[in-house]
Amino acid sequence: MMVTYDRDDPYNNFKCWVYERIDYDKIHLSRSAGSFCGYNQTSQSYEAHDGADLAITLAEAERIHDDCPIRYDDGRNVFVDLEEFNFYYAKSSIIIIMLILKAFILFFIILIIKTVKSQIGCTFDRPIMGEYYSYENGLESHTSFKENGDIDRLFYRRESGRGATANIITVLDNHALGECFRLIWRENPFDHISKNHFELIYRDKEKSCYQCYQLHNRTRNILQFRKSECNEITSISTNQMNFQDLCSSINQEADFDTLFSKTYSAEECRATIYGTYHFTYEFREGGIGICDNPISRLVSCPDPGTPFEAVNERFWMTYGYCRDLVSSIDAQPLYQCLGYWINEKGDVFTAIANERVGSERWYDKFRCMLTRQDQPQWFAKSLFAECARLYSPTDGPEKVIITPIIPEVPTPTCFFPDNFTGEWVNTANVNARTIINATHIHEISQVNNRGWLRETYYVCQQISRQQFLVKTVTKGECFSYYICFDFKDRHHNILRYRKSKSFMSNVYDDLSKRDPLYEVCSWISFGNDANWKYQVFVLDPPAPIECPFTGMWMFKQVGQPNSLIQTRIRGGITPRPRDHGWYITCDPKYMVSQWTICGDQTKTMLADREYCRQLDPYGTPIGVYEQPDYIYQCAGYWREDSRSYLITYDRDDPYINFKCWVYERIDYDKIYLSRSAGSFCGFNQTSQSYEAQDGADLKIELEEAERIHDDCPIRYDDGRNPWQVVDEFLFYYASARIIMPSFFTYFFLILSILNFFN
Repeated sequence: MMVTYDRDDPYNNFKCWVYERIDYDKIHLSRSAGSFCGYNQTSQSYEAHDGADLAITLAEAERIHDDCPIRYDDGRNVFVDLEEFNFYYAKSSIIIIMLILKAFILFFIILIIKTVKSQIGCTFDRPIMGEYYSYENGLESHTSFKENGDIDRLFYRRESGRGATANIITVLDNHALGECFRLIWRENPFDHISKNHFELIYRDKEKSCYQCYQLHNRTRNILQFRKSECNEITSISTNQMNFQDLCSSINQEADFDTLFSKTYSAEECRATIYGTYHFTYEFREGGIGICDNPISRLVSCPDPGTPFEAVNERFWMTYGYCRDLVSSIDAQPLYQCLGYWINEKGDVFTAIANERVGSERWYDKFRCMLTRQDQPQWFAKSLFAECARLYSPTDGPEKVIITPIIPEVPTPTCFFPDNFTGEWVNTANVNARTIINATHIHEISQVNNRGWLRETYYVCQQISRQQFLVKTVTKGECFSYYICFDFKDRHHNILRYRKSKSFMSNVYDDLSKRDPLYEVCSWISFGNDANWKYQVFVLDPPAPIECPFTGMWMFKQVGQPNSLIQTRIRGGITPRPRDHGWYITCDPKYMVSQWTICGDQTKTMLADREYCRQLDPYGTPIGVYEQPDYIYQCAGYWREDSRSYLITYDRDDPYINFKCWVYERIDYDKIYLSRSAGSFCGFNQTSQSYEAQDGADLKIELEEAERIHDDCPIRYDDGRNPWQVVDEFLFYYASARIIMPSFFTYFFLILSILNFFN
C-alpha cells in the first residue's frame, strides 16, 4: 500500500493506493475512492464496492538514453534506507553486462574472504570467549580465548615442598600461544545431546603445527575438551594438512579436561541437590573409613524472599570431625553452583565454586560433583578442578552419602482425638502409610523421582471445632509450613478430611500481629475448586464391618481387560483352576458369575467368576465346597455428593489392597458398582464408570438371584448416615411365597386372641 498527497485536489488531498508488480515490466495500481483503502481493495480494483475508483496498468517504456532506472519496493521493510537498493536498467544488453560484472565481483570477494580467513583465523564470541582455569595432568592451567581468535595457555606447577596449601604459584612450566584456524559446530540428531560440540582447529604459533580440539559447551561457565596431537602433516599422499584425519585421531574414550570460567555467574542447583541433609563422607586417599558425625550437614536452601530466578544457587556443607579418622576435617565450605550436565550414561555432573576461597587460590576454588538421577543420595566429589576422576557416584576421590532430615523440630501444643490414634493408609497420596498418635501425624510415602521415602510430620498446634492447625515439616525440605486439617467424625475404619493450602511458618513468627489459625483455617485457604472431595484415611489393617448391602446376585462385568474378575486360586499360580470341571461335573447351563454377601459372612463380598448353581438330588449345591475367586472385606462406606462410596480390603491383592467403589441401587433387584483403578475414587467416577479417564477400571452389574432355600436376604444402605447401627435396619426376603404364609399365620393368631378375650 502507498499513500500520496495531492495539494491540487479540492476534495481529498490524500489518496491510498494498492500496488503490485505483475511482471518484469508491468505494475498495477488501484486508487481508493476516499483517503482510506478498502478491505477488499486489490491492485486491480476500480469499483465502489471494493472502495476504489480507478485502476491503472503501468508498462515500462524507457529509452536508451533516458537514464531512468526501474526501482521497486514492495514495502516488506519500511525502515530500510532506499540508498541501499541496487538499480537495474531496462535494456537486456545492459542488464546482462551488469549481472556478469556482479558475478565477477562476488567471486573475487569470496576468494579474498577465504584468503583472509586462512591468514587471520576465526574469532571468538560467547560461550567460548573468556578466561578459564583448569587442572590438567598435574598442572594448573590458565586459558584465555580472546576475541580476535588468539588462544593463550599458561601451565604452572606447584613449588616443590609447598604442598597442596601453597598460596603462591611460582614455577611456570609451559607457555603455549596459538590461534584459532577454523571453528565449526558439530551436531548429530541421532547422538546424545552431550556429544554436540565445537570443532576447533588450533595452530601453534611457535611450533607451526595444528591440533584439533573438541570443545563441549556444558554450561555458560564450563567448557570441556578433548584434543589431538600437534601435527604438521597428516596426509602422506598429498603432503598437506587433512583436518578430518586430524580430528578423527582423537580418542573418543579419553577423559575430558574441564575449563572453569574465572568470571563465572551462578546457576540453579535444584536439579542436582535441594533440601536439608545429614551426610557421611569418606576420602579415598589419606585414610580409609567413613566419617559419620551428627553435626555434618548439607543445606541447599534459598533465603526467604530470594527472587525466583536465584532460588537455589548455592549450598553449604558442615564437615564434622571424626576423632578416629586422620582424613576427617572440620570445615564449612560455601559452594556456588556453576551449572550441571548429563551424559549419555545418565550421570549428572555439577560444577561448583567455593565462595570462601578468593580468586588468588584457584587451586582450592573449583570442584566437580557426580551423582545420578536414580541415585540422588550418593555423589562423588573431586579434590581438584577436574571431573575426569569421577567415575560413578560411589567411585571418586571423595564419596558422600546424604540422608534427608527435617529442618526443625516443632513443639506440639494440642491433642488429636483418641479415636484418631492408629496406623492408617492415605488413599489420596499413593497409599502413603500414616501413623497418628496424640500429637503427631507421621506420613510416609514413596516418591518415584527420589531414592528414598518422603516422610512428613504434622504437629498439632491449635484446634477450632473440627479444624486442626498443624505445623508440617518434611525430611529433606527447607522450610516448615502451617496447614489446616478439617476432619469429619470417624466412622467405621474411615477418617475423612480436607487439607488447606500451605503457608510458610516464618511469616507468623511474631504471633502477636497475625494469627495463623484465623488465616490458615479460613475457608478460602481450602481452595475454590467446585469439584472437591474429602480425602480418606483408612485404618490398616481395617476391622471388618457390615457391608452396606447384602444378598445373592449374578453379575456381569465391563472394564479394562487386565482388570476383569477372572477364575483363579487365591494365593496360587494356576490361572484357570476349572477347565469346565476338573473336580466336579457341572452342566454348563448352570455355570454363572455369582456375587454373594450372605449368612454369617455379611462383612465380606465373595465374587466367583464361574460358580456352579446345579443341585444334587437332595437339593444341595454340588459346588458347596468351591472357594470364591475374590474376597472383598468391607472397611467403610458413606454418601457424598449424592454418590455412595464403599472402601474394601483385599489382602490377596499383590499391588493395591484397598479399593474404592461407587455403588447405586438402580432397581428393586439391581445394583451397579464401579471399582476405582487405584485406592481412591475419581472425581468423575459414577456407578457406571469403567474407563481410566474417570479413574475406574471395572463396572459390575448385580442382579438378584436368590433361590428359595438360600436364606440370603437383601439389605441396602446408601450411606447417608454411616454412624447408624446396622441392627436398626428392617430386612425383607426375596421370595413372596415365604413371606405370605408367615403373614397369614400372624393374622389368624391375632384374630384368635381377640376372640378369646371377647
